[in-house]
Amino acid sequence: VSEKTIEYIRKLDANGFGIMVATGRSLSTVYETILALNLPHALPVICSNGALGVLCQPDESKPNKVAVTPLFDVPVPEPVARRTITLAKEIGFMSQYYVGDDIYADPTTEKDHLHVQKYKDLTGANTICVENLLNVLESNKLPTKQLVLFPKEDQDEVMVKFEDAFCDPQLLIDNAKATLVRGSLGWFIEVLHPQVCKGNGLKRMCENHLSIDIESVVAFGDGDNDIEFLQMAGLGIAMGNSRAVVKEIADQVLDLTNDDDGVMQTLESMEHSGQLLLASS
Repeated sequence: VSEKTIEYIRKLDANGFGIMVATGRSLSTVYETILALNLPHALPVICSNGALGVLCQPDESKPNKVAVTPLFDVPVPEPVARRTITLAKEIGFMSQYYVGDDIYADPTTEKDHLHVQKYKDLTGANTICVENLLNVLESNKLPTKQLVLFPKEDQDEVMVKFEDAFCDPQLLIDNAKATLVRGSLGWFIEVLHPQVCKGNGLKRMCENHLSIDIESVVAFGDGDNDIEFLQMAGLGIAMGNSRAVVKEIADQVLDLTNDDDGVMQTLESMEHSGQLLLASS
């Protein structure tokens, strides 16, 4: 997030416009943004593609640390988590397992270790390497989400294998299959509880914890995991770098990307046209 965007978000916040962070990534990857914003109150955060909702703010007693208040957590069910671990190994790949701030993985090959490093380079998040992820599962730590990592050319095949596996009646939750999200970069897929997506995370946050009408929300997104998020918000805006499938469902499509400060420029335009509800107005 650029300094210009940070300054503008602070201005909106000071004028009574609510700010929320929503990401497909794990909670720990949000801390840098929370510290950079340095707002005078807790900020609602939806992470792990809607599975986890918290309030975050800089911890006054611990420099460069973030205080977290949990609001909701919808973990992957145990049978699905177990099958994700075993199926990934059966087809020759590795998985990652997310619990709170921790990411666990059980790499066994050089390619696995390269994928661990690749994900760290992408998100900045450290991974705890273990011999067997089933031991983490059996310690009663259900994952907020799981990732399966592989070479780009294998994504379609891996998606099909997991879609077929999750049709097993023993893996259904209320007759629904686990949610599978195609990683936009092409070299991973995500596994979530059937009721989890960023859109449902937004709905839970607004209705159960913030008492905000979801129709008043402006949401920005660019990935396949943002589809329900943009659909459920009152105004769903796709960034210029979005895939066609995201642009097709959006209420508005930008030419700008986040690298162009597209969110800031769009909100500024909405503010000047009187579309944002600010305390000062």
